[in-house]
Amino acid sequence: MNAHRPGPERDRGVALVLMLVLVVVLGTVTVSVARYATANLVYGQVVERRSNRLTAADAGMRYALDQIKLRARGCVWDDSVHVLPGLTEDFNGSTARVTCQRITSGIDDIQLYAAVMTGEGLPMSGSDAFLLSSQGGSIKKVLGGPVFMQRIDAAAFSFDSSSDAAGVRIENGPLLYYDPSPGCTPVAPSTVVARALGKLDFAPELVYGPECINQTWKQKFKSPPIVRDLRLLPVRDGSKPLDGPAVTLASITTASLTAVASTVAPNAYFDVTGSGGCRVFLPGRYTTVPATDGHNAYFMSGDYVLDLPDGSAELVARQGVITAGRVNALIPGSVNERPNTAACQYVQAFDPALDGEGATLYLGRSSRIRVESNGALEIHARRQGSNFVSVQTLCDPHGSSQGSWCRDRSAVGFGGDGALGGWRRSTLDTTTTPQILYTNSGNGKEFVAHALFYAPLATAEFGNVSNSAVQKMLGGLAVGQLVLQSSTSATNFEIAVPTGPVTGRVLVTSEASDGEGTTRIRAVLQYRPYERDVDDRIRINSWRICEDDDCS
Repeated sequence: MNAHRPGPERDRGVALVLMLVLVVVLGTVTVSVARYATANLVYGQVVERRSNRLTAADAGMRYALDQIKLRARGCVWDDSVHVLPGLTEDFNGSTARVTCQRITSGIDDIQLYAAVMTGEGLPMSGSDAFLLSSQGGSIKKVLGGPVFMQRIDAAAFSFDSSSDAAGVRIENGPLLYYDPSPGCTPVAPSTVVARALGKLDFAPELVYGPECINQTWKQKFKSPPIVRDLRLLPVRDGSKPLDGPAVTLASITTASLTAVASTVAPNAYFDVTGSGGCRVFLPGRYTTVPATDGHNAYFMSGDYVLDLPDGSAELVARQGVITAGRVNALIPGSVNERPNTAACQYVQAFDPALDGEGATLYLGRSSRIRVESNGALEIHARRQGSNFVSVQTLCDPHGSSQGSWCRDRSAVGFGGDGALGGWRRSTLDTTTTPQILYTNSGNGKEFVAHALFYAPLATAEFGNVSNSAVQKMLGGLAVGQLVLQSSTSATNFEIAVPTGPVTGRVLVTSEASDGEGTTRIRAVLQYRPYERDVDDRIRINSWRICEDDDCS
C-alpha cells in the first residue's frame, strides 16, 4: 500500500497561491495609499491656494480700512465704485483688488467737500476764465479736504507768479474734476501743478492728487433742500426798531427773548444798552437792508431771507461785529471765533433757539454780504434737514437753467412754486460786478461761517488776511469762482470740510485671484468721516468671506 507523503512538490503549489494573494492585496493597498496621498496632495494645494488668496484679501481689506479711517479718496466722494490705489501688486502669488462704494443716502455730496468751484457762467478762455485765484501772501492758502473743479485746464487757475508762496495747498483730500470722456483717466499731478504755475500742491503728496469723474457739478452738488416754508416768515423792515422802551441787560431772560422772537411786527430789531451795547435782529424775510452798519449786532437763531432790492442789497459788517445764532452743540468744538461785546454774548447765551440753534441766511435777488473796515460777521451752523447751512442763495427749480440742480421745498413735499416764488432767486452770478461775498483787505475784516456757504453761480472773494484777522469757512463752500488774496497766517485762514455728524454706509470688497479661483471679503461699514478720533470713524456692520461668485 502506497501512503501519501508530504514533500517539496506539494508545498510549492500552496506557496504560489499564497504569494499571488499577497501580491494582489499589497498592490491594492499600495494603489489606494498612492491615490489617497495624491488626493491629499491635490487637496492640500487647493487649501494652500485658498489660504494664500484669503491672506491676500484680508491684507487688502485691512489696508482699505486704514485708508478709510484716514479719509482716503473714493468710497464717499460719490456713489460710484472706486478702486483704492496701492493694492494692485501681488500678495502671496495672488492679485488683490479693493473697491469701495457708498450705499446709502446718509451722506450728501455737498457735505464732504472743502471747496467746490463750478465755473458756471465763466468764459472758457481769457483773464476772466479762472475758477480759482490766489494772489500774494507769504504762505500758501490751505483747502482742508476734497476739492472739486468743473475743469482744470490752464485757464482755470490764476496765481501770482511773482510770489513764491502765492498758492494753494489741498490737504487731506483729492482734487476731483469733470471729464466727459468714457473711462476718464486722471491727469498727472505734475501736469495740474504746471497749469497752476507751480503754485498748487497736495498733502500728503503720495496719497492725494487729481481724480476725474464723469459727473458735472450740477449732478453732484445739488442745492441743500429748503426744509421750512420760508413764505411763513414775517416780513421785516431792517431799518426799523421794535416799539417799546429801551432794553437793558437786566431785562434779558430766555422768557423775554422767547416772547419777542415770536412777534410778527414788520419792525426788525431792538437795541440793548450797557456792556458795549448790542443791536438784536429777529428772524424773518427782510425787504430792506438790516441796519447793521456801525453796530455790534446779534441775529437770533433762525432763518433769514434777504430779499433786498437792487442798488442797496448789501448786508454790511463795518465798525462792528455781527454774530448770527447760538453756538450749535451738535458741532464738536464750535465756539465764537470772533468775540462780540458782552451785551451781544449775553443775549446769545439766553437765545431760546425756538426751532434750532444757529442761523441760515438765504440770499435772494441781488442780496450780498460785504465785510468792511473793522467789521466782522460770524454765522453759526444751523441744521437744515440732513445739512448744516450758514449761507445759501435762492434758486429756481422750475427755471430751464437751474431745474437740474436746484432743490427747494417741492423736493420735500411743500408744493412746487418755489420757496418764495422763482422770481426771487439770486440774480448775482460770475458775470456780474458785485461779489456775493466780499471781505475787504486789511486788519479787522473777518468772516466766519460754521456751516456750508452755497452760492454755485457767484463769486466769493477774500481780501488780504493779516495775522490779527480771521477768515474761516468751517463747513465748506460751493461757488462759481473763488478769489483768495494774500494771507500771512494759515491758522487764521481756513476753508475746510464740515465737522458735523455726517454718517453713511459703505460697501468694501477685497478680492484676490490667482488663476485658479477668487476669494472675496465683503464688509459693510457705518462711516462717520469727520469724527475726531480715527478709530471711531468706522463700525463694521457685517464681514463675509466667499469663494468665486458665491457672495450674494
